[in-house]
Amino acid sequence: MDGLSTVGSGLLADERWQQVVMNNLTNATTPGFKQSSGELMAFPQQLLMRYELGSDGQGATPLGTVNRGALFQEAVPDFVQGSIESTGQPLDLAIQDPAVAGTSVYAQATGAGAVPGAVQLANTLSFVVGRGGVIETAAGAPIVPVAADGSPLAGARVIANSSYHGLQLFGEDGSPVIDAAGQPSYHIVLSDGQVVGPVKDGQPGPYVQMSSAVTGGVHSFFAVANTAADGQTSVAMTRDGQFHMGSNQLLYDGAGQRVLAVSGNGQPLLQSAIELNPAYQGQSVFGPDGAPLVDGAGQPSYRIVDAATGAPLANATFAPVAVNVDTLQALGQTGYLPTATTAYSKSPATVQAGAIERSNVDSTQNMVNMLQIYRNFEANQTLTQDIDSTIKLAVSSIGSVPNL
Repeated sequence: MDGLSTVGSGLLADERWQQVVMNNLTNATTPGFKQSSGELMAFPQQLLMRYELGSDGQGATPLGTVNRGALFQEAVPDFVQGSIESTGQPLDLAIQDPAVAGTSVYAQATGAGAVPGAVQLANTLSFVVGRGGVIETAAGAPIVPVAADGSPLAGARVIANSSYHGLQLFGEDGSPVIDAAGQPSYHIVLSDGQVVGPVKDGQPGPYVQMSSAVTGGVHSFFAVANTAADGQTSVAMTRDGQFHMGSNQLLYDGAGQRVLAVSGNGQPLLQSAIELNPAYQGQSVFGPDGAPLVDGAGQPSYRIVDAATGAPLANATFAPVAVNVDTLQALGQTGYLPTATTAYSKSPATVQAGAIERSNVDSTQNMVNMLQIYRNFEANQTLTQDIDSTIKLAVSSIGSVPNL
């Protein structure tokens, strides 16, 4: 019976994985869609022991270990940018995301023209120990730890531990490496000199965020207003720039959500709307940076207004926002909902007018995955039949007397 439950877990995992692959293929032509990959996890192994009758648990003979099956853990989205395709449609917009594949960490902006105290996302795996034991990127920018909510702690530093005896500074996820004497590879020190890390497992506290820009890190999105089933409206994120104009002259995305403007520091303005100007006579609506264009008569292509009153909003612009995707939850096929730990910032991304970002689905790889899942499912089916036949034979033969 244990064998049946183990094989059954494999069948369920294959079914969930197949659903992810089919969803990818279904959305191969959906603008802004991000494909996902399935992550499987093995159940904990069990140690098998043989006991003699009357041994009272003493003198057991180890027989080895047995795997208890597999579990479909999660579908991990791939945030690699899809190809940009020109459409010639004046309301289409594509985000040119500056995030690149690789490991990303927060670092203090120290280059020429950097704003004092500014923090940037650096894509690197090269680190050095600088003056005072401060761990820096190869370019000389100090690594910046983040708070428990994922926001960068400007001014804080990651200091190499002089008592640590090991070869690595960071684990795969940015966690400290512990040597044989229990010494961590680094300490987290606030700007006032207070040592606040590393933190113990399961406890909130500052840490070094080191993640792949493919599955995590900071990426750029359009902000839209999402209306939940209970009628509550909140900010949502999307990469689908296939916009259209509603009957009220306002701009909406493909899912019918009102497109939002942002403040000067990149905060989405939930009450805002992009109102298209019916008197505008130009061919294009958005400039290279998403700003409105002006025709020969001085008419702007759009203006930013309060969605409820129609009054113009000052100090608001239409631009992408940057968020850490590790703090988002999926919403539909191309949308994402912020969580309590989501922090918004001004995006370094640019936009391309008259174009859309295509889905990043790799159809060939997904077809290969589908065939692999099919073969896995067939193998599990065959094994189920074999186990069933063995159990049937045991039930009908064990304890029976021949010729009776």
